[in-house]
Amino acid sequence: MPAITPLDPAFLSRLETLRLAARRIQWGARLGGRFPINRRGSSVEFADYAQYAPGDDIRSIDWNLYARLDRLFVKLYKEEIELSVEVVIDATASMGLPTREKFARATHLGLCLAYIGLAGRHQVRLSWMRPGGLSATSWCTRRVAFDRLERFTQDVVPGGQVTMGEWARRAVAALRMHGGQVMWLSDCLTPPAEFFRAMHLLMIKRLEIRVIQVLSPEELQPAHLFRGGVLVDSETGRTHELNYHPDELARAVGEHNEQLDRFCKRNGILFVQHRLDEPLETFLLKTLTARGVLE
Repeated sequence: MPAITPLDPAFLSRLETLRLAARRIQWGARLGGRFPINRRGSSVEFADYAQYAPGDDIRSIDWNLYARLDRLFVKLYKEEIELSVEVVIDATASMGLPTREKFARATHLGLCLAYIGLAGRHQVRLSWMRPGGLSATSWCTRRVAFDRLERFTQDVVPGGQVTMGEWARRAVAALRMHGGQVMWLSDCLTPPAEFFRAMHLLMIKRLEIRVIQVLSPEELQPAHLFRGGVLVDSETGRTHELNYHPDELARAVGEHNEQLDRFCKRNGILFVQHRLDEPLETFLLKTLTARGVLE
């Protein structure tokens, strides 16, 4: 498989207007990065007022405002908190099929998300779901580290087999993050039970999870690839004899993806599908901003 081609600097510059969106911020694991929020107390930049509630620090009460309105208000200040972002790229054998473009696209997408995170001064690293121990870069906090991340991807090729649940178990045991974001880029062609297990393990860490399913158009319409006979699982080597009508194949794929999507919605996980026939720039600038992954 050819090496992953570097991203065009002009393309990367167009991504600098984007920021990672966070729906909730967990306190406790300050591993790097900054995300502005309004918070009671003292800081550098005043943001707004909020009505006093029992338990608020009385030192933050604006007594001048109380003298005018005869009501208690506390000052809110902008505070930058730290956000860590783990970008996970599926590097199992299925990501190299039906074309090599799928893994290349997932890698480019992961690099783009890492670049956006670094541009926003977050702490970012890339990791890969593949057999063996946890394969990951070191944590990066500056945009100048992006070239190192990009070079690291040159040595990664899809291959082998590991279940999502088993990989997540090992990854969570090694992951020191508790709070933060995980971006999971995969074709998600795995038994739903394994997908659910992996997500539950990540949720234990109170991580904000975003799953981006990368698929070729042919995988969504599998009758274009396969019309019956014996299939060989690219990861396990097991054979499966199939004799489906084309409509049944398409329906089975649709039901599989819908099952994953429903699970994610129930558990506050963003699930977004990316087809290879959608330009990467369009997906980043339009689709991911519309879905709340970027802003």
